[in-house]
Amino acid sequence: MLPNQRKQEAIITKPKVTVLMSVYNGERYLREAVDSILNQTFKDFEFIIINDGSTDKTQKFLYDYNDPRIKIINNKENIGLTRSLNKGLRAAKGEYIARQDADDISAPERLRTEVNFLEKHKNHAVVGTSVKIIDEDSVIIGLLDRPTKDEQIRKILEIRNCINHGSTMIRRTYLNKVGQYDENMLRSQDYDLWLRVLKKYLLANIPEYLYLWRKHADNIEAKNLIEQNIFVALAKVKNRISDAGKVAVQFINVTTYKIKNFKGSSFNTLFKLIQILTLNRIKVATLYCLLYRLRFSKKITKILKDFEKDKISYEEANLRMKDINNDILS
Repeated sequence: MLPNQRKQEAIITKPKVTVLMSVYNGERYLREAVDSILNQTFKDFEFIIINDGSTDKTQKFLYDYNDPRIKIINNKENIGLTRSLNKGLRAAKGEYIARQDADDISAPERLRTEVNFLEKHKNHAVVGTSVKIIDEDSVIIGLLDRPTKDEQIRKILEIRNCINHGSTMIRRTYLNKVGQYDENMLRSQDYDLWLRVLKKYLLANIPEYLYLWRKHADNIEAKNLIEQNIFVALAKVKNRISDAGKVAVQFINVTTYKIKNFKGSSFNTLFKLIQILTLNRIKVATLYCLLYRLRFSKKITKILKDFEKDKISYEEANLRMKDINNDILS
């Protein structure tokens, strides 16, 4: 069979599962991650890999594979995990969507076990697994047991995330109803999604350790802990898990020592946060504690107050915010 014929056959066939991975400069651990999916005991899947503008050998590495289940999408520039995942979702054909991170490993029985669970539990939208923690050399250094029952998961989700994103399989029909990843959520996009899912559907974790989560200095959680915590708090506000006042206190605890130095990507995070909170009509007073040290805080506060009092539209508020952002970054 010619390569083009093989690709056409793979496109025509409707797989049971779409495995979705996004990778940015991930050559170091990519082979283990990709091979762990290709070696699954469950075979009825397509494997969509978004190369998110990598500048290392990631693209060359991916094209070395000759497996018709792999579909590579190359972003011309780095657009981030959230937008890349949504890009993959739009291309997905599977009944179920399985996530896989580019530096982690799935146990051989993972997909089969998760498919069997969702086939038997029609009211569940999401299933994850307990995880083994591995180091940079793939040595197991710990175990992470996850709550298995929906009622347990709901209680814990009000406080923190308890579902490992990379270990999950999602029922696509339910995902379509709650919506894809919120592209405003630069971090914690999975936590925000779980909070939206639990309003309509059930969630579960399989107790077996079917996913190996790699702990290393370059993963997102380690490099962006401050921003991660900000967006966790934001997800709670968006989904009415916590009121804005409590979240403001959390912002102070997390970011006080960095507020006076907000600039570049850190300011972009705060700017995006302000936009989303504005859209959700969170009271201005709860944000002022974050803004008072910023050179443009008075202008930003005025915009928020005018919007809250319906003196300007959201479109106008958003436009003014963008103008301020451009001034600060210029």
